[in-house]
Amino acid sequence: MSRSTRLVSAAFVWGALSLPSAAAAQVVFTTDAGAYNAYVWRGVTLTNQMVLQPDAYLTIPAGGGSAVLGFWSTIDAGRYDDPVDDLSEGGGTSSLNATELNVWAEYGHGLGSRMTGTVGGLIYLFPNESGLTNDVNRTVEVYGKLQLAAPLSPKLAAWYDLDKVNGLYLEGSVSHTVAVSESFPVTLGALGGFSGSQGINSADPAEIANFAGNTFTHLDLSATGVFRLGSVTLSPTVHFLLPNDDFARITKPAVRRDAKAWAGVSLSWSKQLTRPEPASE
Repeated sequence: MSRSTRLVSAAFVWGALSLPSAAAAQVVFTTDAGAYNAYVWRGVTLTNQMVLQPDAYLTIPAGGGSAVLGFWSTIDAGRYDDPVDDLSEGGGTSSLNATELNVWAEYGHGLGSRMTGTVGGLIYLFPNESGLTNDVNRTVEVYGKLQLAAPLSPKLAAWYDLDKVNGLYLEGSVSHTVAVSESFPVTLGALGGFSGSQGINSADPAEIANFAGNTFTHLDLSATGVFRLGSVTLSPTVHFLLPNDDFARITKPAVRRDAKAWAGVSLSWSKQLTRPEPASE
C-alpha cells in the first residue's frame, strides 16, 4: 500500500516545524501548487509520470502555539500510453485524475526555549478505480514531531497507522540553508526513513504494507531553493535517493534501482487574515 505525507514533501512533505514567534500569533491562510516529474512518498515511487500537487492550510494561534488545518492532493497530470509498464496510484487511466486526497490537522507548541513539539492526525483518501491504491480506499495516521533550534536543525518524526497498515514509521532529518545570493537561499537536507512495523509481517497475500520489510527504508538528499516574487514564493527542488527497502527500489513494475531522483517546482502564496496585536507598552 502507498500513501502520502505532505512532501510534502509537500514539501514537505513532509511540513517543517518552527519555534513560536510574533508572526505565529496571526491567522494565516496558505495555498501552494507543485509540479513534479514523479510522486515519491517515503522513498517509494507511487507515480513515475508528472503529477500536480495542490495544497491549502490555515494556521491559527492557540494556547501559546499554533493549530493548523489542511488539505492536500496529488493529481496524475496526463493519461498513460502504456499503464502496464508504469506506476500510478490511479493506474494512469485518465488525465488530471485526482488519485489521493489528504485531510490533516496538527498542533505545535514550544517545549522550552529551543525545541518545538507537534502532534497531529492525517486521513488518506484514495478515490481510485484502478492502480496501486484502488483497494485501500482510506486509512488514518497519527503523528508527532520534534525540532531543535540548533545547528543543522535536527528533526525527529513518527507516524503510526491506525487502520489499514497498523504500524509505525520513523524519520530523522537535518538541514542547512546556504545563501547562494541575497535573493536565492538554498536549503540542503538529508533525511533517513525507518519502517518500525509498516513492512510485510506475514505470508498473507491480502496483507497491506507500505514497505517490504521493517528496516532502514531510504536516504533522501535534497536541495530546495526559494525565489520571492512579491507575495508569491517559487521553490524549485531536487531529491536524490538511496533506497534500501525493496519497495523503495522499484521505479517501474519491472525495474529496480539502487539510486533514483525526482525534481519539480512549487508556487506558494500566503495571506494574513488578522492584524498583528499592538506591542504592549
